[in-house]
Amino acid sequence: MFEPPEPEDAALNPVPLSLKQNVCILYTQGVESKQWREFGRTEVIDNTLNPDFVRKYILDYFFEEKQNLRFDIYDIDSKSPDLAKHDFLGQTFCTLGEIVGSPASRLEKPLG
Repeated sequence: MFEPPEPEDAALNPVPLSLKQNVCILYTQGVESKQWREFGRTEVIDNTLNPDFVRKYILDYFFEEKQNLRFDIYDIDSKSPDLAKHDFLGQTFCTLGEIVGSPASRLEKPLG
């Protein structure tokens, strides 16, 4: 006989989420135009809720300029490069200076 877990047990045994095929798109913001433009995309990481992307980006760092970055995460549903055809999972913003100033130049931020 099956008995559903009590509410306090439900937190310990959450319903599994579906696994994703994730990609991260990096955007840079123009200093004067303030327009976002795509800088690059990572590889697609299959079947995970916590991807560890391998692709690295080389950006020129200008100490005297605030270089805004945006990272968008998508669940890839097909081979199409059109992001409108995929599920948007979230985004985060930072500056290149925040990354450079972080321990080992590694910065972790939650998606909003």
